[in-house]
Amino acid sequence: MWNSPVKEQTALSSDNDEKRGTHRAKGTDRVLDILECLAMQNRPVGRSELTGLTGMPRSTVYALTDLLLHRNWLEETERGLQLGPQAGFVSNGYLHQNGFERLARDVLAELSARTGTLTEIDVVEDWVHVVALSEGRMAQGYLRPIEGARLPLMPTAAARVILADVPRDVIRRKIADEELVDVSGRRISWEGFFEDVERGRLQGYVTVTGWLGGTVSTLACPVVDGQGRILASLCMIIPTEEIRRNLHSYLVPLQEAGQKLGNIINRMSWPYADLNWHKLHPARSA
Repeated sequence: MWNSPVKEQTALSSDNDEKRGTHRAKGTDRVLDILECLAMQNRPVGRSELTGLTGMPRSTVYALTDLLLHRNWLEETERGLQLGPQAGFVSNGYLHQNGFERLARDVLAELSARTGTLTEIDVVEDWVHVVALSEGRMAQGYLRPIEGARLPLMPTAAARVILADVPRDVIRRKIADEELVDVSGRRISWEGFFEDVERGRLQGYVTVTGWLGGTVSTLACPVVDGQGRILASLCMIIPTEEIRRNLHSYLVPLQEAGQKLGNIINRMSWPYADLNWHKLHPARSA
């Protein structure tokens, strides 16, 4: 049976619309890649370097950054491109709508002042450790991570805290064996990792020693919402000798701060952490 010319023309038009939509989506994706790259770098970046960081064609980077400059999403300095006023407006709008970050930062600042340590709220996003918020001073040369920094997951205390209620078969499917290393890069066994997770679940906190040649340790506890879900890890960066001498003096304020954060989440929610929890627990989210 022959198709009518009208039907053939309609089908062709539909195909062209789909191709145009795919092209626009790809362009939008690249715009977002540029914005996210500059946010991660947290410094001005030249167009040539941005081309290498994003893997985009040079002509695409120039065209898209010109558009973003025109719309005030970027601004240009002598050292390169950086996020502009429009990015700040959107960020402020998000914080206004979702005020957890502001209140949580107050809790972190209070904890840092009380203990003299660097404090962080960490989440697991797409099976990567992400520093969501950070406050306080540097601890014996430990460089304060940039908020939003994405780090290897398995060496961290956050992995042993946040993954405590994730089924072990899910963890093993998502994490490659070669990623199972400690802070010095040495391989560890799945049995050892799960022992750490279970020990942390039972005692309510996790310590990981070995950072900076063993001089610095992390002490972390879970941030739990009213449904009992572990949404994040509250972590302190402490000299190892200090933890060995007086763990209790750090652990008590840490867990008190973790409880405060959980109470804040119960009152106003934290959409970012909630989204990542659902990614880690697709079976429970269905």
